[in-house]
Amino acid sequence: MTTENNSINYAALANTINIEDITSDKANRNVLRNLQNNNPEFTTVYIMNERNVADEEMDGYYPVDGEDMGWLGYFIGQNTKLEEICFLDTIDNELFYKEMSCNKSIKEAQFSMCDLLDGEIFSMLCAFLKNNNSLTKIEVEECEFGAGSSIRQLSLAIANCNKSLQRIDLSCNDNDAGDLVDVITSLSMHPQLKELKLYSMDIGGINECTALATLLRCTTTQLQKLDLSDNTIDDNGIEVLVDALVNGNAKLQYLKLNDNHSITSRGWRIVSTLLESPSCKLELLSIEKNNIGFDGLRFFANSLTNNSTLKRLCVSFVPFAADNRMAPFSKLLCDTSSIMNTYLSNHTLQSFALFDSNYSIRGLPNDIRVNFELNKIVDKGGVAMYKILQNHSHFNMQPFFEWEFKVLPIVIKWFERAATRLHDSFEEKTKKMKVSVIYDFIKEFPMLYIEPITRKEIAEYTALEEELHGDEHKAARLEEVQCCKTRAMRRNQAQLEEIRQLKARAMKRLGMN
Repeated sequence: MTTENNSINYAALANTINIEDITSDKANRNVLRNLQNNNPEFTTVYIMNERNVADEEMDGYYPVDGEDMGWLGYFIGQNTKLEEICFLDTIDNELFYKEMSCNKSIKEAQFSMCDLLDGEIFSMLCAFLKNNNSLTKIEVEECEFGAGSSIRQLSLAIANCNKSLQRIDLSCNDNDAGDLVDVITSLSMHPQLKELKLYSMDIGGINECTALATLLRCTTTQLQKLDLSDNTIDDNGIEVLVDALVNGNAKLQYLKLNDNHSITSRGWRIVSTLLESPSCKLELLSIEKNNIGFDGLRFFANSLTNNSTLKRLCVSFVPFAADNRMAPFSKLLCDTSSIMNTYLSNHTLQSFALFDSNYSIRGLPNDIRVNFELNKIVDKGGVAMYKILQNHSHFNMQPFFEWEFKVLPIVIKWFERAATRLHDSFEEKTKKMKVSVIYDFIKEFPMLYIEPITRKEIAEYTALEEELHGDEHKAARLEEVQCCKTRAMRRNQAQLEEIRQLKARAMKRLGMN
């Protein structure tokens, strides 16, 4: 670790310092001026590990031997427009981090392909991480963690970090298996944490999966996105994670499990049960480059039957066979075996990325693509109506006849709503189907249809009778009306008796007395 003269008062010298006296590098001087002048367009600074001629106009600072790095830290610390700092090289200078810790505007801190100095970088950054309430993301990618102390220093830094942290990205770093338990545990201190990426971090042990499960169950966190791709998670680990998602307080919406080849068919069946759970909030599930196959696909097709949250499923498998292996998903999206099954089909899933053994995206059957487009419509009631009218030409009303004419107004109103929601798409078809439904009811219950008409006829005769009563000039007309009314009343009595007998026979068939 390099420590420069601690007696330098950068603040006192800031107004008189000549940038050319700090560094002779043209690009470095440009970066320092932008920082010093608080340039609102200068929002990202890169700490470079090499300088090319083409980089001179880039927002990158390449440390040169002999430079006072404290000045770079000071100008960063005083800047209020900077939003992102990217370390592409290691700065082993305590004064730089001390001066930088005054910054309150940086939102993202990234470390890429750096030597982390056995964790000393995180130790020197502690004051910055603790004091900056704008910081939302920490990314460490392809870095050398070295000894176990690096992980411990990172976990301490995250634990003490300001509670504004929302995203953690640890990807492709050189670390030993099992090292991340403390880091995962420290994340429970961050109530605003929404995204966690642990890509290719050698996660697979039961201890790490248990720590992740505890984090998912934590009631103080808001974790919505979790990427565990390219790890060594096995069936036991995935069972612990799924249990936390099903029975915990998880709010997870995006889950990536790509390239976890230790998960077998048993593990994928366990993952599929997550989609059956009423507590599941997943909108995306990515399980690409795994040993799933067509049998595994059936697990997911069956588990999505009653799922109303998952919008995208990404999976890779061997090329299509000659038979129709996608039939379970066709049925999932639109089961045409009956109107009720069509209504109960999945109206949420919108995308299904399929890849072959060469990881080339494959086409989908036309019916699946059409239903995916339909499922993108926000009005799910309208989607169900469209699928029903698209795939059925006649409503079988037999199952509804036990409610007699009580259900008919409901069915007619459904057609009217469909006509309104779907505009002109099925206008003629809905008219014909509505007439067909009314005909089916009249044919099934002719007396139930005729009897109300007769009662209406009697009411009209009664009103006419009252109007003619007392007018001796219309006595003949009154007598005629009274005769018609009498005949209608006799007919009505006969109809009521027939209806009573029909109901009695129906109840007898149903075993009711």
